[in-house]
Amino acid sequence: MQKKISLIYFLLTILFAANLRAQSNIPMDTSSQIPALYYREGKASYYANSLHGRRTASGQKYNKNKLTAAHLTLPLGTRVKVTNKKTGKWVIVTINDRGPYSRKYIIDLSYRAAKHLGMTQGKGYAKVVIEEQPKKDQPWPQKHVPEPAGQGLQK
Repeated sequence: MQKKISLIYFLLTILFAANLRAQSNIPMDTSSQIPALYYREGKASYYANSLHGRRTASGQKYNKNKLTAAHLTLPLGTRVKVTNKKTGKWVIVTINDRGPYSRKYIIDLSYRAAKHLGMTQGKGYAKVVIEEQPKKDQPWPQKHVPEPAGQGLQK
């Protein structure tokens, strides 16, 4: 009987030690190793209608009716959410060109994106927040989201 108790005690000790070892092999939090998504506040401008049909840095033709934008440093193909700080309206655009080349602005939007944000009436620019969107494995179909204040447009 005492041998059985000793054997059970021995097996429990081994299981406990194995469990502690397994727990010690859990990797540390790696969330700090994931690169942070781009975030910036500043002024946005938009393309002149006369540029419609011209080639962009990506090789695509600029289409004023698409949800696209120009940025100096973000990789071509990056999707960003642009929010008008005054109205709360937002739009998701794809970076397909380089610019703006004025230090006053941080992004140049297509006419459609600017119109949705309310930039085409008045000054021609707006204070915005730019937030990079996580990559998706599949391309987004262009779709429209209802436009009440606080809603946006997505590509």
